[in-house]
Amino acid sequence: MNWHDRYKEMKKAMSWTNQDVANITGNLLNSIEVVTTKPDDSFPRWAKLSIVLCEQMLERGRITYDEPEVYKVNTEKK
Repeated sequence: MNWHDRYKEMKKAMSWTNQDVANITGNLLNSIEVVTTKPDDSFPRWAKLSIVLCEQMLERGRITYDEPEVYKVNTEKK
């Protein structure tokens, strides 16, 4: 699979849209759409890192498609 297809799979796994990625990275939606449709040799490095990280976390069971349990923290002072 090429970087573009892997990027689409990452967005699907994370339930993200290009607008979500734009908000996270601080870029405009249009710029995300343009840079993630470029050929593999000029695909953005930040996106490659995100894709590999997501793939490895899925592979190791760190990310699942199930709903996570709410993380509870005891904030009461003793």
